Amino acid sequence: MEPVSKIYFLNNPYPNGHKIVMFNWSGRIDEYGFIWFDFHLKTENYYANDDENGEEEDEDLPDWNSKIVWGNYHTCTLSSNYWGEQRGIRINNLDEKLDFDTVIKNDLFSNDLPSEHHFDGDDLAFSIYLLGHDSCAGHQISFSKKDNNRYDITWTGKIALTYAGDDEFSHDFKAEIFNVEFEGFHYPKTWSPEKATEMFRARLANFEEYEFVDLNPKSNKREYKLDKLKQ
Repeated sequence: MEPVSKIYFLNNPYPNGHKIVMFNWSGRIDEYGFIWFDFHLKTENYYANDDENGEEEDEDLPDWNSKIVWGNYHTCTLSSNYWGEQRGIRINNLDEKLDFDTVIKNDLFSNDLPSEHHFDGDDLAFSIYLLGHDSCAGHQISFSKKDNNRYDITWTGKIALTYAGDDEFSHDFKAEIFNVEFEGFHYPKTWSPEKATEMFRARLANFEEYEFVDLNPKSNKREYKLDKLKQ
């Protein structure tokens, strides 16, 4: 039986975590030739498996510890691209070709935890809707390769309840995601397939191990991504 992908918000009222109902892992190349990983995660309702909704709760509990507060916001979305912004974690340097297999053998770090003197939400690699539109930083993402181009992913990071006026990244999360497939690399819509081929060939090691895949094969609109060949 395959394990259930979950995210845990440490010391919140739900120690058994929250089931992840949507998870996407993709890449993209930008107009400058930088390559990024994007991740998008959404949970089921926080209280989906809560059998204790009828219990009285201390009204003075901090938001993080209050089931009532969590219940008011229903679900979590943690994403680098859901709200239209282009964030994520950059995975290449322009002076060398990117080797996908080498990247995923090492942990990824967002390196965006604000200093005590400077906080700018635009600098963060991901956005989060948790107890309102809060903030997250200090991400560490590790991969464990399985069969058939599948991966298990462990993702940790820190959260500040900025929606409630708190800029301290004093809360932690840990996500465990199982049997995930990388969805391929997107490229700017303004590029022709020829330009995309030229740019990817210059930036990716082992370019021959990739192929362009039509995103909308049933549509007259031709739009492609670059995906790894199935092995």
